[in-house]
Amino acid sequence: MGIESSVIMPLAIGTSMAVVFVTSMMGARAHHANGNVDFKTAKELLPAIVVGVIIGAIVGSSISRNALAGCVIAFEVSIAGMFLYQVWHREGHAEEVAQKQILQRRPMFVISGFLGVISSVVGIAGGTLFVPLLGFDGIHMRKAIGTASALGVPISIIAAFVYIVMGLMGDKVLPAYSLGFVYLPAFAGCVIGSLWSTKHGAILGKRLNLRWLKLAFALILLAAASKMLFS
Repeated sequence: MGIESSVIMPLAIGTSMAVVFVTSMMGARAHHANGNVDFKTAKELLPAIVVGVIIGAIVGSSISRNALAGCVIAFEVSIAGMFLYQVWHREGHAEEVAQKQILQRRPMFVISGFLGVISSVVGIAGGTLFVPLLGFDGIHMRKAIGTASALGVPISIIAAFVYIVMGLMGDKVLPAYSLGFVYLPAFAGCVIGSLWSTKHGAILGKRLNLRWLKLAFALILLAAASKMLFS
């Protein structure tokens, strides 16, 4: 599309976070209606997450395209590897599994901040990262998913705001119809598509076997990483 190569990655990440804000709002509302959001834990972790998200968004909008792409590729391959391991060993597929509380509050606080950094660097709301962390805190899997979805709202809106500001303050050439590092045509298209897919995807997700969902997600992540690596 003739977009300057140096802004492609931060533009993609910033737009992704703006889209995730809308989808997280929809998901969090549904989980809250079902009583699957632990607001007490979310409030405790939120301050560290906010600091991490701001730092990550500043880093993600400032580092080179290759370095940012490398972070995204490493993240995708790591998560795909984790899911493939669980699929192969038939682990972690029970929806209502609740573990004993493994981590104390201080380590949880520090790890949450670090995950906030990762979330805003690679352009995700953090559900993939925070669900396992909340599981270590002894929270049932279904409630962990709902709480991670609710945390995705502040993560995404703060990250998107920082990407917008960093894009407006920088001297890089942005394409038309951009608001900082948020490309509005892509944002609009993704949001319109998500209005249908988020609702029906959630319904489909409840019906499909969790093991096969993880396998499908792992393959999609590996395909995305391969495309970025060889493009």
